[in-house]
Amino acid sequence: MDIEKVKILKKKLSIPLTVAIQLLKENEGDLSACEKAFHYNNINTICRLAECDERVAQKYYHIMKQDVEKAIEKINQRLVCITTKEPHETVNKIGFILWAENEHLTQYITSKAESVFIPTEDFQYVIKEFRAVFPVKRPFKDREIIEHHFDICGHNFFDNQTCRTIVERIARISNRDPKVERFLRELIQWFNVKLRFANYIMVYGNL
Repeated sequence: MDIEKVKILKKKLSIPLTVAIQLLKENEGDLSACEKAFHYNNINTICRLAECDERVAQKYYHIMKQDVEKAIEKINQRLVCITTKEPHETVNKIGFILWAENEHLTQYITSKAESVFIPTEDFQYVIKEFRAVFPVKRPFKDREIIEHHFDICGHNFFDNQTCRTIVERIARISNRDPKVERFLRELIQWFNVKLRFANYIMVYGNL
């Protein structure tokens, strides 16, 4: 084993001695190949743990200066937009943000817990279904308070069972517009994933 190459690789990639040695063995002492293999493995790790594609993994790996853990955390914190708009169309920044919270009213940060943003004009298709479940109980410290109206300019707490009722109502909405149908399906899919583990869903209006 070429000790000088081990030192160079260890310093350049900021990796443990054992990792440097292993890379050199696997790549027959080729430093350039070792570096490519190291980054390739990191990108694959991000793809698996953050459940994203290679393009997204590479983007955040670069942004976070090749820190795998920070890249995964950043990907998991992304805000996904659910809308009737096409990808090339401008999306209104005013609307509603939805995210999952646990029993301690703390937001989850995992690959399956990404928050979503819904523009106001799209939320109008489903706002009636959210308003229909009121009054609702809102957790507050060691007690619960009753909320009587949906707040379009603030926080709205919905427990797991109430969210399931909302989803059932959304599923029964009648609309023949394919863009609206796609929007409704994506929203229901988001809810179904979150409701497997979330105690609450928060809906925040930024009007």
